[in-house]
Amino acid sequence: MGDISNLLNEIKEELKGFNLVGENTDKSETDATIRCYENPLNPELLLYCFRNIKQYKIPTRIGEKANYIIELDYKGTYVRAEHMKMSYSLKVRESYKEEIIDLFANIKSLLEELFSSMGEQALCDNRFHMKNEAIEYFNKLAFFQERIEKLNKDRDTISKCLAGQWDEVKVGPFTSWRPKGQVFMNRMHDELVYDIETYIATFFSALEHVLTLLFPFSNNFSMSESYFKKYIQNPRWHWDKKIEDVCDKTIPEALFSELRRIKEVYRNHNAHGAFSREMMAFIHIDDFGNYPMYIGKNYLKGFLDNEDDSITYELYENVRDNFNEFWAILDKEYEIPMRIIKSGLPIPVDTSLYMNEIGNKEDAESFIDRLWFEIDNQVNMDW
Repeated sequence: MGDISNLLNEIKEELKGFNLVGENTDKSETDATIRCYENPLNPELLLYCFRNIKQYKIPTRIGEKANYIIELDYKGTYVRAEHMKMSYSLKVRESYKEEIIDLFANIKSLLEELFSSMGEQALCDNRFHMKNEAIEYFNKLAFFQERIEKLNKDRDTISKCLAGQWDEVKVGPFTSWRPKGQVFMNRMHDELVYDIETYIATFFSALEHVLTLLFPFSNNFSMSESYFKKYIQNPRWHWDKKIEDVCDKTIPEALFSELRRIKEVYRNHNAHGAFSREMMAFIHIDDFGNYPMYIGKNYLKGFLDNEDDSITYELYENVRDNFNEFWAILDKEYEIPMRIIKSGLPIPVDTSLYMNEIGNKEDAESFIDRLWFEIDNQVNMDW
């Protein structure tokens, strides 16, 4: 990435043709309009250029549904930029329209490099917010729970209705009988298995995401260390290490062990092209045949006398209960931070930006409502 001061100077050089409107500015003709879809710079980038880089005093929120109007001089001609709720455009001289579009395209590239350079430093200094997708994860988990439980209920209902009924199947001169609806029931079973597998995989993705958001709220986090470099970028910061760092001893060993077993047997079974710790390989044994050897052998054994990796509804019920117990512990131990995370607000690494205003759960609810009001207000220009 380029040097920040050099990039700023490059952008200033690109913008040198723009000045504030003066007595000699020709306002006689602005016969062309650069529409939003033609302009490489969105309203925020355009404002940044003239307010932060050119350092012009530009008032914003100047009226109902109106963010700003910027009057400029470009090579002696009048330019007017308007950002309203329903429109964003630049009025320019026709002879300069394409020139300004090309100029803004170059500036956009420089701004991207500038912001990336600023961002790299901010990541090192913990001056960033993390995108919060907890709502989407919890909604997805709830979706699959409802889907799995309804599918199992429908399967049981259909099975009872078809009990004792048979279909006659003829293949050439041969006749056989099979339970009525067996093909459909097999498809329902497959769908149930796929949904349970997806539910398990989603949980562990949600677990890592929520713990990543939650760690800066914990006593084990230090602002003197770069969260991005030491943790987020660290491939050794696995899900179990996240639990250890965030939760200390609040997660019972039995629950932690069960989560590990579920992950290694039922999630990793399908991860990495099936080459997981519990990957099964068939080993030829003379005078016996293929022996199903699980590479990891932490949980599964070759003869599978005590446990296998079958996906069943009973497995789902056990998994669901363990998952819900885990979330309940987080909700109890991190009541206010979990409220903030579940609200969907971006989470700052410097959690004091939020927590300094919050003393109890009522404060948290008020804080969340106010921030979302301000975000919605900004998006909708409701001022």
